[in-house]
Amino acid sequence: MATRVEWADRVERWERSGLSAEKFARREGYKPKQLYWWRWKLRADRPSHPSPSSLTEAPRFLPVHVVTDASVAAPEPIEIALPNGRVVRVRPGFDPATLERVLALAAEETPC
Repeated sequence: MATRVEWADRVERWERSGLSAEKFARREGYKPKQLYWWRWKLRADRPSHPSPSSLTEAPRFLPVHVVTDASVAAPEPIEIALPNGRVVRVRPGFDPATLERVLALAAEETPC
């Protein structure tokens, strides 16, 4: 029996293929209704279950330039909301290398 991750991969390949569910399923050896059901299920669960490609790709971040503002007495922490719902709070004076490791760990999906 195929896992959720395997079905997510199949649905993703089907959608990228441009083929109908019938043609793709026949080529791969399963039923079209399975593709439709898994596509519906994966979309319904999307907030808590990332696509297979997001499990294997490293997170992509935009460059950040930290600017010191002398007018701010006690700067507030930066909050980074990740797609999996986790939030990382970064206080002033953080170590960039440590932050990078923390973000990589926080972006990982925990086993169901």
